[in-house]
Amino acid sequence: MKKKAPIWIPSRPPLPSSSPPSPLSSPQNDIISELTMNPTLPTDLIIDILLRLPVKSLGKFKCVSKQWLQLITDPHFISMHRELCLHNPNILLVKKIPLLQESHMKKSTRVDLCALNFDGFRKNIEFSLYVDDDEKNIEMLPSKWDLICFVSESGFYACNPSTQVMVKLPEASCCTSGEANAGMGYVKERDEYVLVHLFDRSLDIHVDYDIGCEVLRLRDGEDCAWKVVDANCPFVVRGWGVLVENVFYWMIWDEYDQPENEAIVSFDLEKEEFGTVSPPEGCFDPLGVWSLVELGGRLCLVDSVARPHTMDIWVLKDFESHKWVREYSINTNVYSNDMLNFIVPIDFRDGKIVMDAKQESLDYYDVKKKHIKRMDHLIAGEWDWLRLYTQSFFSLGSK
Repeated sequence: MKKKAPIWIPSRPPLPSSSPPSPLSSPQNDIISELTMNPTLPTDLIIDILLRLPVKSLGKFKCVSKQWLQLITDPHFISMHRELCLHNPNILLVKKIPLLQESHMKKSTRVDLCALNFDGFRKNIEFSLYVDDDEKNIEMLPSKWDLICFVSESGFYACNPSTQVMVKLPEASCCTSGEANAGMGYVKERDEYVLVHLFDRSLDIHVDYDIGCEVLRLRDGEDCAWKVVDANCPFVVRGWGVLVENVFYWMIWDEYDQPENEAIVSFDLEKEEFGTVSPPEGCFDPLGVWSLVELGGRLCLVDSVARPHTMDIWVLKDFESHKWVREYSINTNVYSNDMLNFIVPIDFRDGKIVMDAKQESLDYYDVKKKHIKRMDHLIAGEWDWLRLYTQSFFSLGSK
């Protein structure tokens, strides 16, 4: 049997974020009625409209006709839809709510998710997930792509908010310390998500740590499994791992005998080897509030307390020589003192650093104007996590 030729889709450049409001501003029922009642509309116009619809709606519209099914599932259409979504991310708000149960029953937690456009008035997604664990044990790994990842005592969970599908990932190695140290990132060249888990397997508290490392790769529609690598992590780490150019980085938790030499541990995904990165020379205080983030594809070290009401962001310019440059110094006078330790840069877009002012606002720092614009009107209610998020058809397979 001959395969059907893929449907031809006109090539269109991604629309900028400043483009006019999309047809989604109208009720989706009106959109589908207009398209079906006007079969004479040019195919490229229909495609242009469908490209602007959320994944959840497109999943339903596959049932309209065989032509629409072929169109929406065409790889070229999916690729164009992803590019458009990458230029127009959403704000994802995540909240944990413990479910009241009898004392003898297993604890469960409801996780509410809500995705907003940056105009703050339209909800693209609003739904709930359920995790079999106490809400105090559930954490969410940093991310800004189309998948999110939760970790709890019961294991790791991956979710695609676009399709509202969550799966429990294969069981990870047991950690004797009970601590969850992990990192998740997206490798564009391989179109895969990578999850790295560091676990302590030492059983005697009087001996050195024995920190193993395992890697899980998530590809669209494929099953996955953990792979334990030969290399051991040489240090106890803190915080979640940050992926930059196929290398994960963590801040070191151990005491600093030589703070100028070892502050950051790295794990190369290709070589499957650990290394260390020196901090900026002469300014690093191991007792300070330092954290790692990825901004614009670069590894950044954030210092929130070295100078009063200032957030310094150091950028690693040279990975070989460990050369750091203090590229941004953000005046944080707009925040109260008790908020200064909770301002987290999460992305760099269009000349602005997007920051999560925990549980209060999503803010912009304009690099040229050196000005912070508070976006507290975007967030209503109390939320445990805030992330940037892009829509996609990414399938979690049959895990």
